[in-house]
Amino acid sequence: MVSLCLNSLPLPPPSSCPKKLTETSSSFSNGSIGTALKPIVVNGNPPTFVSAPGRRIVAVGDLHGDLDQARYALEMAGVLSSDGQDLWTGEDAVLVQLGDVLDRGDDEIAILSLLRSLGIQAKAKGGAVFQVNGNHETMNVEGDFRYVESGAFDECADFLEYLNDYEYDWDEAFVRWCGVSRIWKDERKMSRNHWGPWNLVKRQKGVIARSVLFRPGGPLACELARHAVALKVNDWIFCHGGLLPHHVAYGIEKMN
Repeated sequence: MVSLCLNSLPLPPPSSCPKKLTETSSSFSNGSIGTALKPIVVNGNPPTFVSAPGRRIVAVGDLHGDLDQARYALEMAGVLSSDGQDLWTGEDAVLVQLGDVLDRGDDEIAILSLLRSLGIQAKAKGGAVFQVNGNHETMNVEGDFRYVESGAFDECADFLEYLNDYEYDWDEAFVRWCGVSRIWKDERKMSRNHWGPWNLVKRQKGVIARSVLFRPGGPLACELARHAVALKVNDWIFCHGGLLPHHVAYGIEKMN
């Protein structure tokens, strides 16, 4: 994960990013009377250039499917409640998650769901949550499942079944998943002994479910497509891995 301050290397504004808000721009503030903070202005789709005057900016790196540690990190950062209600406590702060939510852990979709939920809550308070895709997000969309844990395959199977209950109302189902995933996980563990010699069938079910969710055009691939590869917030650039001068010359909006 990398964040760079580019005070001495201002990025050229993209030609498709006019000063006034357009269809690819949005703004939001906390709406408080007498507040001195200007609204956050977001340009690009996915978000690429963000103006967030006067905001506290928090960056969180690789989470790799560990929901408990993700919550702990966000609590330490002062943006998540510690009461288990998954409430945004960052007020008008800006949170940037630097990618690699996927692989090496069991609760990847739950973390993505939590971050989306916090983004909705933060916007209502005048803050914001942004995510940057890392190499493990790209790998999974490409079908590279080398680093996927068995529990993550199980989560994919559970989540796909859970979506059926919502008749694929994606936004509502996705935001709610972080709150119910533990129940699905516990019920799965209780019934695990019933699989016996059919564990291979269970694993195949998980692999198929993951392929459906992450393949190009799949629901989780489309969710990841909402996130940038490189994000400029005020004078800071956030990306996973690194950013070189030729990347800047190419244009991060074009990269995104």
